[in-house]
Amino acid sequence: MPAPPSCLPPARSLAPHWAAVPQHMSASLDLEAALLGRACRLDGQALAQIHDQYYPALYRFALYRLGEPEAAADLAAEVFVRLLDALHAGRAPQTSLRGWLFGVAAHLVADHFRRRPTVPLSEALSDGQSVAGEAEARLARGAVRAQLRRLTDEQQHVLALRFGDGFSLEDTAATLGKSVTAVKALQFRAVEALRRALRTDDD
Repeated sequence: MPAPPSCLPPARSLAPHWAAVPQHMSASLDLEAALLGRACRLDGQALAQIHDQYYPALYRFALYRLGEPEAAADLAAEVFVRLLDALHAGRAPQTSLRGWLFGVAAHLVADHFRRRPTVPLSEALSDGQSVAGEAEARLARGAVRAQLRRLTDEQQHVLALRFGDGFSLEDTAATLGKSVTAVKALQFRAVEALRRALRTDDD
């Protein structure tokens, strides 16, 4: 029985539209396209490879945004459920696999904050911890995360990729489908906005 046709456009079209990609990134896109082509045919090994390759970065992205390990793990796992659903429905990613995965993760983060209940401080305390110390730490973390959520979605994504995942400027640009210059500008504006907001809170 002949293999079903690939659900992907040619590999080169996975490159961001704004510029020609460097040779090493072009090779990476070729490998990604081949992997996604196998995943479109529901190849079990390809699906496992996608999970193993992208889960750690998606988890770190979610953990940076949420600050909750269990919620981050659940969110990263849900991304792959969404991918499987898309593949079964014949709606595979048509641009960048990594960009698609992080895009889904970003939407899930936004959904998490829309439905997230307020957690009492007492529920987060553990044995042997100082109530005052824990309260101070939670207030500090809460202040930073509250200010992060006031940034634009793009600014939050850039900070999560750059500082949560340790992505290079080039990798961040490829993931978001933007130029390196645009990523630098987003990062600068996000950091400056965060700095100003936190300085205001301290005054």
